[in-house]
Amino acid sequence: NRLFMGNPGTGKTTVASIYGRILKALRFLSNGELMMKSASDLIGDKVGEAQTKTRAVVEMAQGQVLFIDEAYNLDDQLYGKQALDTLVEKVQATAGADIAVILAGYKPQMLKMLREQNPGLSSRFEPKFAIEFEDYSDDELLDILSNELERRAKNVQMPIAVKKHAVKELAKRRAMANFGNARAVQTLVSNAKTRLQERLKDDAAAKKVFC
Repeated sequence: NRLFMGNPGTGKTTVASIYGRILKALRFLSNGELMMKSASDLIGDKVGEAQTKTRAVVEMAQGQVLFIDEAYNLDDQLYGKQALDTLVEKVQATAGADIAVILAGYKPQMLKMLREQNPGLSSRFEPKFAIEFEDYSDDELLDILSNELERRAKNVQMPIAVKKHAVKELAKRRAMANFGNARAVQTLVSNAKTRLQERLKDDAAAKKVFC
């Protein structure tokens, strides 16, 4: 069981999927597939519901990697706490345990949760064994942009000078909270495709008028 800590778009989900395949190859897991859940999937709006939902999710995830994204949203003194207490109860790092649980989210919030919640949480998810995901460098963002264009937007031609300018603009957001990293690149490419399609439609409409 592990903590994955870092900003969005830094590859936590991708690495979790690879982690599952490795654990299956090593015969620590019988399945090794990735089950994605958010904190909201574990909590309810009445007493007892969080425990029931969390137990059900853990049971469904047997043999797999259970990836709980934005797990720090469980850091409260009511339903989130009940879900965390149930995780501590159900997730044991013992021989034969056929499940791996990953709690993912921003580092400061995750460490705060470990300090303030059930003491057993830190023994199940030890901070010293956490995997930290750093923001991508400008060169890495440039590679991601090139790969994203090749994979998802073959009809969008972007000269290298434009790519570098786009990355420079993205990098300005790195100091801001919730910087999206690869996700920000994906959004940029998606927006570029949308604007291109709109321009093509406008051009086609203009040609019909003049014809």
